[in-house]
Amino acid sequence: MLLAIALLLGAWRGLEARPQDLPVVPTGPAHDVTVAVTDAPVQSGHRIRFRGQVKAADGLHAGAVPAGTSLLIYALPPPELVEIRDWPYLAHGDRIRISGRLEHPQPIGDFDYAAWLASQQIPAILWATEAELVSMGSGGTPAAVLHRVRSRLSSILQRNIPAPQSGLAQALLLGLRTELPQDLKESFRTAGMSHLLAISGLHVGIVMAMILGLASAIAGRGSLLAFLAPALVVWSYAILSGLDPPVVRAAIMGSLVLAQTLLGRGMRGITALVLAAAVMVCAQPGLLGNLSFQLSFTAMAGVIVALPIITALTAAVTASLSSSGSWVANWGGYGLSLLVASTVISTTTTLATLPLVAMHFGAIPIMSVPATILAMPAMPAALVGAAATVSLGQIAGPLAVVLGTVSWGPLAWLTWVANSMPPELIPSDWLTPPVALAWYLALLLLIIGASSRQARWFVSGLRRRPHWRPGAAMALLVGLAPVLAISTALFAAHWSSARPDGHLHLYVLDVGQGDAILAVTPDGRRMLVDGGPDPASVLLALGRLLPVGERTLDVVAATHLDADHVGGLIGVLGRYDARVVLQTGDPPGAALYPQWQRILRQHEHPAVTVSSGHRINLGKEVTLDVLHPPPGALPAGVSQSANNRSMVMRLVYGEVSFLLTGDIEQDVERHLADTLGSRLDADVLKVGHHGSRSSTSPGFLRMVDPHSAAISAGRDNRYGHPVSEVMQRLEAAVGRERIFLTAHDGTIEYVTDGDAMWVKTASTPGQGMPR
Repeated sequence: MLLAIALLLGAWRGLEARPQDLPVVPTGPAHDVTVAVTDAPVQSGHRIRFRGQVKAADGLHAGAVPAGTSLLIYALPPPELVEIRDWPYLAHGDRIRISGRLEHPQPIGDFDYAAWLASQQIPAILWATEAELVSMGSGGTPAAVLHRVRSRLSSILQRNIPAPQSGLAQALLLGLRTELPQDLKESFRTAGMSHLLAISGLHVGIVMAMILGLASAIAGRGSLLAFLAPALVVWSYAILSGLDPPVVRAAIMGSLVLAQTLLGRGMRGITALVLAAAVMVCAQPGLLGNLSFQLSFTAMAGVIVALPIITALTAAVTASLSSSGSWVANWGGYGLSLLVASTVISTTTTLATLPLVAMHFGAIPIMSVPATILAMPAMPAALVGAAATVSLGQIAGPLAVVLGTVSWGPLAWLTWVANSMPPELIPSDWLTPPVALAWYLALLLLIIGASSRQARWFVSGLRRRPHWRPGAAMALLVGLAPVLAISTALFAAHWSSARPDGHLHLYVLDVGQGDAILAVTPDGRRMLVDGGPDPASVLLALGRLLPVGERTLDVVAATHLDADHVGGLIGVLGRYDARVVLQTGDPPGAALYPQWQRILRQHEHPAVTVSSGHRINLGKEVTLDVLHPPPGALPAGVSQSANNRSMVMRLVYGEVSFLLTGDIEQDVERHLADTLGSRLDADVLKVGHHGSRSSTSPGFLRMVDPHSAAISAGRDNRYGHPVSEVMQRLEAAVGRERIFLTAHDGTIEYVTDGDAMWVKTASTPGQGMPR
């Protein structure tokens, strides 16, 4: 009762507290501010996204951004920091002078982005055009140390586990979701598995159980060390993961469990739950409106209801089967008890959180229970594998790749479950506030009943009944068996699809508004040409197409240093080893030049500047000829632009050829047509500059004489690529059915045996293409 009163007082404080007004921020293209970095910077396309607090704003004249305002900032890192720091270059406490455009946030579909940022006390977004270092943070503050440690651990997971499983590992272990692809987040949401992505009682419980078992084995069961070690690790883990409300709740309740076991005293689940709520709400009343807080506590309430039900059902199952005394019956009863426990907990927690999910997301995923049951066996293995990969990565980098490959299995299982569940959602219009209130009053009565003395006596009597359980070691092996079996099957299927098959595969990757092309030769050599604007997209594609555990690319080529070509390539070179990097010697004025040079030096990638006349042998009958740019200056009459310095290459296997044109414009096309003539001939043309009107001139198209054309451009891009006049020329040259667009077809795969050629997309799984 005292705890309930404390909780109500905290709620009253929260309701009476006046919300803090956001400062008025003027918008427009010309703003100069000095900001201090106040959170952990993350990658966003080729920029860095971070929260900055305004320290000074263009002299603080009328219309300036008020000092103390928090802004969400997208910027390229200052070159001075790129020279001395690893990615993400910026750190907590750095002061940066930024010039750029201020905008008020706009809705994203049905999501009120402005309201969400306002809840974080952020009134505006600043898109930086220039960023200059004012001073570096000391790096010694607790927040700076925490951000640095999380960034270090995150980079180990990125380096040793392929995408998208590396993003899932970061979410499960560190609470970082920035690398999870949006489509995978949506799959988790529609499958009713979003709760698995948030570090909560499940994650803390797994960590605590592991450390408790280890400490008990070392120091003896019941010793002080066996309880202090798990408590220390649990709170350290809570701090590392960012002290989100579900983690704090779980850490408080975990500490209570350890304390009551050490003292030999019991505590009802409802008491521990309300104590955790009272402590948190009295300290921070605003948590009552936090969705994570609400979901965490209602889910735990569902667990409290589930425990006596599980005990009753498993007692009935094991009693009836154990009476025969056979090992088949014993193991059958144990397996059924695990299934019962998983089903009951998944059902009760789903029902407990259903009104909140319905009110906040407008729909109820009906596959939540079966999806959670299928996912639960992989959760401990995925979490332990990610933690082990991080630990080994600190001391033995090469071995961490092996462990990361093993960890890929359970992570791939979770991904498969989320993607395989039908996205069936029930509209929640019927769940009005009165219905939700009645729902939770019923849940409260169930919790009181489940925590009553009579219920506890009844459950204690069931637990005292004789029943068979395997030893801890055998139970662990049995629990791991399905994880190992399914992980092995997923690994074998992925390896089989990614191994060389004697054909040349050329993938025009769907990376949005940019270029990225992967070629895999008949004997398995791999060449990546450009990487698109965003590391996330190209890394996701590589994770799906390359064998698990393969962290080497034979050739990496940067056609030029525009952000939509090497923004993602810089991320790739941070995680993959390149046997050789081909570049064109772009001038230092390119915006990404400092980051490009830094990544080459940091990871010691061997770089070669190539020009027309270079030939690279990629294996039997596979050659790559560089056709442009020339060794010196561009020819007279050709515009001296970055696009016109793009590397142009012709990839040949047997009788089949591909022309890769980067972003060259029509004056370079005319020069190549005049100087090379029929040597430009190719079966497939990767259309220049994303189908812009500045490229694909009629004369150039006649000389190439392609049988098919591929255009890499983003969906609904703001440039209008590809333009109608280019499409008309291509249709006249190759026919509409042989023009493929990543914006429409997704990743385009050309397959050839050196004579015939096929093309595969999501809509054309195996279309032949006569030459």
